[in-house]
Amino acid sequence: MSIIPTINKKQAASIAKGYLRQFKDWQLISLRLDDNNPRATDQAQQEHVKVMFELQERQNIIKAISKDDQASSIILDQRFIKQHSTKRTLAELATKHHSITEGNFYHRQRKALLMAYYLIPTDQVKLVRCE
Repeated sequence: MSIIPTINKKQAASIAKGYLRQFKDWQLISLRLDDNNPRATDQAQQEHVKVMFELQERQNIIKAISKDDQASSIILDQRFIKQHSTKRTLAELATKHHSITEGNFYHRQRKALLMAYYLIPTDQVKLVRCE
């Protein structure tokens, strides 16, 4: 019996996908909050700080992955942060000199999502899982 915990890769990829897709939601909230408003309450300012932190966390995951695998970071950024189509993501990869076929693309996307899963803070994994 192994002492290393096993994870369901499909579930892990789904959790990472949900976590990265939340970027758009946090971005919309950040547009609603304005920390430069002189009449903003302390609670509104704290909310703005939290929102900016959440946005930065997702961008930091993409940056960390780009150090190991630039193609994976491009896939995650294009597909889940910018929410572009597969075709547009493949075109972006081609401009960055990464030749990936459409058939291989989904394999690479799952690999990138698993890389992202391991970088998500553990308290956030529980939150994403509950949604």
